[in-house]
Amino acid sequence: MSICGKCGKETNDAAKYCKACGSGLTTAEGPLDRKKARVLGTEQRWIKPAVIAAAVMVAALAAWLAIGNFRVGSPAGEQNAFASQRGPSVGKINYTAVVGEGGIVKIPALDAGDRTAHFYTYSAGGKNIKFFVLRAADGNVRAAFDGCTVCYHAKLGYHQDGDSLVCNNCGRGFRSNDIGVITGGCNPIPLKSAVESRAVVLKTRDLEAGAKYF
Repeated sequence: MSICGKCGKETNDAAKYCKACGSGLTTAEGPLDRKKARVLGTEQRWIKPAVIAAAVMVAALAAWLAIGNFRVGSPAGEQNAFASQRGPSVGKINYTAVVGEGGIVKIPALDAGDRTAHFYTYSAGGKNIKFFVLRAADGNVRAAFDGCTVCYHAKLGYHQDGDSLVCNNCGRGFRSNDIGVITGGCNPIPLKSAVESRAVVLKTRDLEAGAKYF
């Protein structure tokens, strides 16, 4: 049964007019109204899942674009990530200037217990040739250019971290005992030296041969 929207009397679902007042039942809650309500109810039930699905798709697209921009459009981001993996931050290295006399450079001998790398610079042909001298863990004095055949273009040199010399460009470390023994790659470029009369002696021609790295 339906209810007349005008007089409130019950009437047959199939009737077009109210038997009590004669009003048309097009506005009454008849089959058409119930059908309309069912359709609207079905649409409402579909709206919520559709909105959720759309939100999920938008979030996924945003995440994909963010990842794509980092990998493809931001090489600087990758460089920064690589840089963060380098060795500990290092203060400015203090280089002591040395000069040659009679084809040799003399540096005061290192104390037996001194395990510190001492950095020097020698000028020749308009180049400041940088090198370091240290007494390795085995007690022997070692000398090497402050650069390697791989990273010398960066002109960043090395810093000391405990018993290792660490490349400031790539962050690789090399034990003091290996300096002058293991060569190539990021290992410090060996520099010939000798200990004479309590002094570390280097030949100027050997120093000048390393000018191409500076």
